[in-house]
Amino acid sequence: MRSLSPVSRTLLFAVPLILATAVGCKKEYDTPPVRTLGSGNVVTIAQLKAMYQGVPVHFSDSANAINTVYAVVTADEQNGNLYKNVYVQDATGAIAVRLLFSGGLYQGDSIRIYLPGTVLSPYNGLMQLDSVNVDNNIVKQATNVYVAPTPTTMTELATQAGLGGALQSKLITLSGVEFVAGDTSLTYADPVNQLTLNRTLENCFGTTAVVRSSGYSNFAGQHLPTGKGNFTGIASWFGSAAQLYVRDINEVQLTGPRCGMASCDPANSLNENFDGVVNNADVNAECWLDLFTTGTGKWKGKIIGSESFAEVAPPSFDASTVSWLISAPLQYSAGMQLSFISSLGSGWQHDGVEVLISTDINLTNAASVLAAPWQNVTGATLAGSATPAGTLSTVGTWVPSGNIDLSAYLTAGDNFVVAFKYSGNPASQATRYRIDNVSVQ
Repeated sequence: MRSLSPVSRTLLFAVPLILATAVGCKKEYDTPPVRTLGSGNVVTIAQLKAMYQGVPVHFSDSANAINTVYAVVTADEQNGNLYKNVYVQDATGAIAVRLLFSGGLYQGDSIRIYLPGTVLSPYNGLMQLDSVNVDNNIVKQATNVYVAPTPTTMTELATQAGLGGALQSKLITLSGVEFVAGDTSLTYADPVNQLTLNRTLENCFGTTAVVRSSGYSNFAGQHLPTGKGNFTGIASWFGSAAQLYVRDINEVQLTGPRCGMASCDPANSLNENFDGVVNNADVNAECWLDLFTTGTGKWKGKIIGSESFAEVAPPSFDASTVSWLISAPLQYSAGMQLSFISSLGSGWQHDGVEVLISTDINLTNAASVLAAPWQNVTGATLAGSATPAGTLSTVGTWVPSGNIDLSAYLTAGDNFVVAFKYSGNPASQATRYRIDNVSVQ
């Protein structure tokens, strides 16, 4: 057998050594350090906003000043409508967050905000947490957390979206709204010149709010919807008025008949809160009737603070008054219930309101109302002398009617209307009555 040369023997012995060395020198990658932020004193968004007392609050990292806020991101930058801005919300309120750098936070992120290095101050009436660095100030706790929008009205926006208001920076939904006719031929913004523009949203009473959209948004070139429906977005503020932002174009659901164009065919539910009534003017809710069969008094719209409702009292020049506020037509299905709230607008003199139901929905005037078959709805609690506690209602205190089962008055498929009938006179039965939040579900 041929023997190996000295060189071959050396190479043969070197191979295991090389292999062992290669295995023994396997590269160990550094493990990135786990990022931790101090926690300190945890505050709610409401407590955070209350820290502002007229001068900007600069948060430091001293041991006794460290603060943390937990919140959920309700609007982000993904559709281009917001830039270096997001909105966050907890159970106590909401706030706009201004970022030092774009990106990193998304709708549904549950986050912890470490406050040192940030600044709390308002800008044109909108409270903001400024100079937030996503890397240094934010720790994500979870994703895909759902926050339900808060149903509200145009009237409430005007009083509650400003500085210190309960709706400022919240995710909200408006019902029964449309873009004004003069805007319906326009787009949300100007994508060609990348200009941010305002469009006007209104309810059927003509109360308006601005919808502001960026020319960089992915929906800037879309034409405004021409119908009426629901608008979900962020309730922001600028200067002296509410300013709405679209967070997702699919949440702008304005596809129904415009105000004044509804067919008034029987609906399968009702939810009337008299949003946007004109103060001291006749109630003009769509498909409702407001009329008198005695005297000249009608139900009037009334606005006090953020509340809007229907109110009635006998005019001083009438000997007596019978006023009717009759709902839009409905179709009964099993299990339907009626509810509303009522209150006194003046000191009590008499129990002046009755609740009635009729299956005649073709009502247009006083004569047809008087000729219609009416059933008195029993079991509804009304403000006045017969409150649940058996005590006289106080002025301005809203009394829930309770949920009134309608099966005693109707059968499945019946068309019907609900009426609030007021009777009084200025001499001895002049109690002022209020009705709001009429619901049939």
